[in-house]
Amino acid sequence: MPFTQCPKGAVVYYENVVVCIKKIFKHGGYPTLEQIKPNNMKQNFLASTILFFVSVFCLSAQEVAISGVVTSALDGSPLPGVNILIVGTTNGTQTDFDGNYTIDVSKGETLKFSFIGMKTQEVVVGNNSTINIQLQEDAQQLEGVIVTALGISKEKKALTYSAQEVGGDELTKVKQTNPINSLSGKSAGLTITKSSSGLGGAVKVVLRGNASTTNNDPLYVIDGVPMLNNGNGSNGAEPGTDIFGSQTGNRDGGDAMSLINPDDIESMTVLKGASASALYGSQGANGVILITTKRGKEGALSVNFNTSFTVDNVMSLPELQSEYQSASVGQPIAENGRVTDPKSWGAKADGLSNDAKSFFNTGYTSINALSLTAGNQKAQTYFSYANTSASGVIPENRLLRNNITLRETAKFLDDKIDVSASINLSDQRIWNRPTNGLYSNSLTGHYLHPVGIDRDIYKDTFEYFNTQTNMMDQYASSFDENIQQNPYWLTYRSPSKDIAQRVLANASVKYQITDAFSIQSRGSLDKSFYTFDKRQYAGTDPVNSGENGRYILEKTENTQQYIDLIANYGSDLSEDFSLTALLGASMTKYRIGDKVYLDSGRDGLGLNYPNVFNIANFENTNNIYQSVGNREVQSIFASANFDYKGLLFLDVTGRTDWSSTLVNTDSESFFYPSVGLTGVLTEMISFPEAVSFAKVRASYAEVGKDIPVYATVPLYGINATNTGVSPAPFAPIEGETLEPERQKSFEIGTEWNFFQRRLGIDFTYYNTKTLNQIFFIQAEPNPYGYPQNIVNAGEITNNGFEVVLSGKPIVNDNFSWNTAFNFAQNDNKVVSVHPSLQDGEAIITARGVNGYEYSLIEGEDFGSIKARSVVRDENGTPVINASGTLMATDFETVAHAQPDFTLGWNNSIDYKDWTFSFLIDGKFGGDVMSVTEAVNDKYGVSQATANARNTNGGMIDVVDENGAPSQLSAQEYYNAVGGRDGMLGEYVYDATNVSLRELSIGYRLNIEDSFVQNMNFSLIANNLFFFYKDAPFDPNIAASTGIGLQGVDIYNQPSTRSIGLNINVNF
Repeated sequence: MPFTQCPKGAVVYYENVVVCIKKIFKHGGYPTLEQIKPNNMKQNFLASTILFFVSVFCLSAQEVAISGVVTSALDGSPLPGVNILIVGTTNGTQTDFDGNYTIDVSKGETLKFSFIGMKTQEVVVGNNSTINIQLQEDAQQLEGVIVTALGISKEKKALTYSAQEVGGDELTKVKQTNPINSLSGKSAGLTITKSSSGLGGAVKVVLRGNASTTNNDPLYVIDGVPMLNNGNGSNGAEPGTDIFGSQTGNRDGGDAMSLINPDDIESMTVLKGASASALYGSQGANGVILITTKRGKEGALSVNFNTSFTVDNVMSLPELQSEYQSASVGQPIAENGRVTDPKSWGAKADGLSNDAKSFFNTGYTSINALSLTAGNQKAQTYFSYANTSASGVIPENRLLRNNITLRETAKFLDDKIDVSASINLSDQRIWNRPTNGLYSNSLTGHYLHPVGIDRDIYKDTFEYFNTQTNMMDQYASSFDENIQQNPYWLTYRSPSKDIAQRVLANASVKYQITDAFSIQSRGSLDKSFYTFDKRQYAGTDPVNSGENGRYILEKTENTQQYIDLIANYGSDLSEDFSLTALLGASMTKYRIGDKVYLDSGRDGLGLNYPNVFNIANFENTNNIYQSVGNREVQSIFASANFDYKGLLFLDVTGRTDWSSTLVNTDSESFFYPSVGLTGVLTEMISFPEAVSFAKVRASYAEVGKDIPVYATVPLYGINATNTGVSPAPFAPIEGETLEPERQKSFEIGTEWNFFQRRLGIDFTYYNTKTLNQIFFIQAEPNPYGYPQNIVNAGEITNNGFEVVLSGKPIVNDNFSWNTAFNFAQNDNKVVSVHPSLQDGEAIITARGVNGYEYSLIEGEDFGSIKARSVVRDENGTPVINASGTLMATDFETVAHAQPDFTLGWNNSIDYKDWTFSFLIDGKFGGDVMSVTEAVNDKYGVSQATANARNTNGGMIDVVDENGAPSQLSAQEYYNAVGGRDGMLGEYVYDATNVSLRELSIGYRLNIEDSFVQNMNFSLIANNLFFFYKDAPFDPNIAASTGIGLQGVDIYNQPSTRSIGLNINVNF
């Protein structure tokens, strides 16, 4: 112990050891060194013993147990989780759920009490063994501090734009494998659509509507540094992939956000408008989601363990009929399993079984996370490890993920230098990720299985020995239309493995040169590696495989390097004015889609020797290539924030980007400005006592983004078969130059709080216009051979409003209720496209052999689904032509997937040690289309076809072109209307749906006198049920996370209902 704590005259040194001696000798007073110095071995032992016990006695006598209760000065309620630290040490504790604490501390030491939303208080320990503390509310924290662009923290009242924060507790209350899914319904204007690819699938996120013809994904920023969210699909620049855009089996390659450990997230802030994201320039054109991760805290070692386990069951399945059997029933089944008629338009029969659930398993998801934090006033450490394992509802679909995070923060030179460094490691393995679309999708064969033919035969015998090929072959009821394969063959003889590995390293240093001036620099390396291995055995449908099988091996590497340097200034200019400003520069280098793709091919190509999955066994090299996309963006930026008496705030920002993709254009640099003004009305005007806070705000900004890589420098391809050089796929029109996309946005809003902030409302109106869109048009004949021109044209608008209502209707000692409504309405229009496009239509997903098309059409809502429909008379009766064939309309717009408005209602109710929370999520308006129902109808397996056969003698009333009544059989009708190429306008449904998205019932277990501080048990559920849904599938599931095929169901994997248990323990 420090010798200054010993009584005067009691300090002695013996064998270089400092000890304290009490008055225990007979002669009185303190002994001298000579008096206690030993003369022999016996005395030496005796003296050492005395010195040891006396030292312990002295030490223990100085330390006392201090206890007390910490309460709120506002209402006297106990405060659980208050951090209590002995200043100058790492020793500390926390209050329990009743606000009680106990800590051993020496007299004269200082205890520091800190709690979110309260002012920190320090107390010097005296003679009292009981210290009760009342913490005062911190007005600044109550008004709120929120993380904004570039990681800058600002007071909420000073913001000139809309930003919404979601805490980490909200994100992990009901855990999901992709933390972005947990934002659904919790932020106004944020629309989230899941991929239908099951475990580890990508997520489509759109803020305030689609604004671009290229991609509409927001920028993700972790601790102030932008990160990549690229996936491993057909386009390395986008998460996921369109299902028809990949040669690798119509698959979703996932996204980088799904690799993040949700328990590492402290909070997420959604920056929705252009003003909020203007400082990110071209990177933040589609909005920004800021992620603040956890860091070490002052105090003794604190350990948190969280585990959740849920079981997953399918929901929203197609209704299959079990009344009418296939005409194949009673007929012999061929050696290879083929039946005489793959459809189910036969006779009615009893005792049939056709359960849509029979193919699916009960899945599970297990997430275990351990975190440790410790530190003192100078340095803090945060470490976490998480393990996620899951089994999907599709047989053999599994996921395994491991995450490790280490973060160190420290201060030096009297706290003038602030240093932070972190590293995140992720490793994810997914086996047999479900395939989207019609081909190689186990659900097509499952749903279309001929009714009355025993499914178990094809389950137990999914393969047979083919004596002609002398090897095992697929045992399937049909290869009809090349889509109806045995689902169990695809499960076991078309396996795949996705590997995703990611390293994210961040470092930052900040030097506070003076009270007003500081300089900081940040850097990051974000590197991800993806491997996709797909093996299709001989016997797989030849449209997707070769005669001897098919082998696909794809390796992709994505890299982002980021560095910035920022100078910050903040000071009072006068008694009334203050200025906060920054000036900075950054550089971001991307190497995206560094891909090696090896594919043995299909349609007669494939492997030399059957089922030998090695690149040396490729029959040809037609499908071997390597590609890469390089981009560099250099930027300078500045902002100035003026504060007048804390009642008027003016924000001005500007950023200039230089992008390598704009080389050889007239716009190699582009400037993005923003300006915003906020007035705090309650500081200007005297309001009734019921009004706690009021402000108005307005802002204008221009943002945008650059163009695709190599657009201005067309690249030629080298053919792997040595047959020459292939031309570039596109190039600018000769003599014309490309410009960056540009978005102009205006926003106004107001915020009000009432009854001591028990009730709050935040209203925002915005109007956004995006110009210089990217289009690809047919090129004129040219000597370079490129088929398309890339051009700027068109305009897309978004205007709407958002309302956030928050309230605390009930707050007392034992009961509290917190509630929040998030409402958003958006009108998303395609004002114009390139004039050369026929009928003002930019086709995103061409119809091909299908009966639908997805386009951007001038004058319509964003995302027009086109199809043919049945021609009907004024009474709605179908019309047939002279030959008795059902008449169809021309291709026309039949649906728009974008909702008219969205609503989220989030609630948390606390009663003593119980917590009950739920989230209701709804989308209203918009339309969706089901190709699944159309194909099921044509095959006669749907309940709709059984209902038609059970009504009116199985005949459907129609009229001819003259209005004369006639009839068609149900089979004739659905043969014409159904199928992938049918009249798909008949399969459009209202996309409105309202669901119980999350539910949690928890209990806090108070544990006293234990190394366990507290323990929480929660029953959790996700996607529990729909209050209302018109569509026969979940409209929140999409076939694609790209721009195309939004709202189109093509044998999508069904959504799942998850129910389980979460346990959280703090040590």
